[in-house]
Amino acid sequence: RFITLAMLALAVLTILAAQQPDTDPEIIALTVAEIRRLLNAFILAASLPPEHTLHWSIWRRTSQARARRSHYQRRQAK
Repeated sequence: RFITLAMLALAVLTILAAQQPDTDPEIIALTVAEIRRLLNAFILAASLPPEHTLHWSIWRRTSQARARRSHYQRRQAK
């Protein structure tokens, strides 16, 4: 039963991540892993305020977008 619920949750997360448009080049879209982290932060470990968790998520995805741009620029220069 637990495996079935886990697989269903992963399928829902995948669908949610796939439906997001990539509108802002300064931040990457939510991934399945990021949605999972946010759900864990909000539901399981509710010791921090939600604003802090959302700010951390935005910072993390912005940093990942910066790293992605840098990686692509470096590969293009070769």
